[in-house]
Amino acid sequence: MKLRCILLLSLLCLPLAAQPAAEMRGAWIATVGGIDWPAQEENCFTQRANLIDMIRDLGDMGCNTVFFQVVSEMDAMYSSELLPWSRELTGTEGGEPIFDPLSVAVMAAHEYGMKIHAWINPLRVSRSDTTTRAADCIKFVHPEWVRNVNGKEYLDPGYPEVAEFLSGIAFEILTRYDVDGLHIDDYFYPDGLQNDDSLWDDSELYRQYGGGKTVQEWRYGNIDRIVRTLYDTVHAIKPDALFGVSPSGLIANTSRLYADPRRWAAGGYPDYLIPQIYWSTDRGDNAAFASALGEWKSLGIPLYVGLAAYKHDPAYSRRKKDSAYKNLSEFAKELEICRNCGYANGHVWFRARYILQEDFFKYISETLYAE
Repeated sequence: MKLRCILLLSLLCLPLAAQPAAEMRGAWIATVGGIDWPAQEENCFTQRANLIDMIRDLGDMGCNTVFFQVVSEMDAMYSSELLPWSRELTGTEGGEPIFDPLSVAVMAAHEYGMKIHAWINPLRVSRSDTTTRAADCIKFVHPEWVRNVNGKEYLDPGYPEVAEFLSGIAFEILTRYDVDGLHIDDYFYPDGLQNDDSLWDDSELYRQYGGGKTVQEWRYGNIDRIVRTLYDTVHAIKPDALFGVSPSGLIANTSRLYADPRRWAAGGYPDYLIPQIYWSTDRGDNAAFASALGEWKSLGIPLYVGLAAYKHDPAYSRRKKDSAYKNLSEFAKELEICRNCGYANGHVWFRARYILQEDFFKYISETLYAE
């Protein structure tokens, strides 16, 4: 009897076998231009109600994680001391709304049993330099940080202070809101810069900070610094929160922006990646869904897959290379590949507005997420 008790106690003390984590079933809610939310023509009470309804509907569908865009053009969907309020809320940048969207989104997500990650565009200042901006916009506070490329404005990561500024944004969000993570997408250096240095004059910064590296290596290091700084900031403030990045779906494509996920993974950060694999299974080239997904296997970092729900829209699906997206069954094929590959543990839909359309909602909830 005594021996049996000892054996039982020893078994109880053994570590439990690792249980597979629940499948990530996420959706991006984009606020830039109000493309998912909000609609400016709606009054503030309707905006608030629609945000709650959208998150509730995502939960009813079977999603378990929301990626809510809170910084899109160095403006804010939350109460910030560093950024002006987004013009998408009131029509005027800096105009104070009567509710705090991130606070409402956190409340709704947790009420409906979902996690929420605050999503920021890391370097985009504007989609158009003709946009009317608030006096406290970063382009006026630190004009030296801002580069204009073909009418679009970017923060220059060659300034070490830019990483510190982004860290300050992360600090505000993590200390003021009960988010489960921080998320950035692929707004890094502009595409085309590797082949045309005239797009971006950072020669003086390079002389000051290059430290003997090539210009190319220095620029990669600048993006590495931003990703690492945000990772460290998140975990210093809230150790159980996650920090993730959503790069382009092909490593070569994201590398053209001086962003190399292989370097980040080798350095032990971030906590997860969500490559945007927005190509169908039958393309017949290296961007075909299964082929693109296979590139990410060797990184050895938690992986979720960005799915192109928006391509079900006829504006895209009538194109030859995107024609497979005309049929919702294309997404069943992609999910089957994700679920059977052995190294991806979930997916995130781009974007919420598309999957909440009646046919998509029904297909996901009754077919793709049927238990």
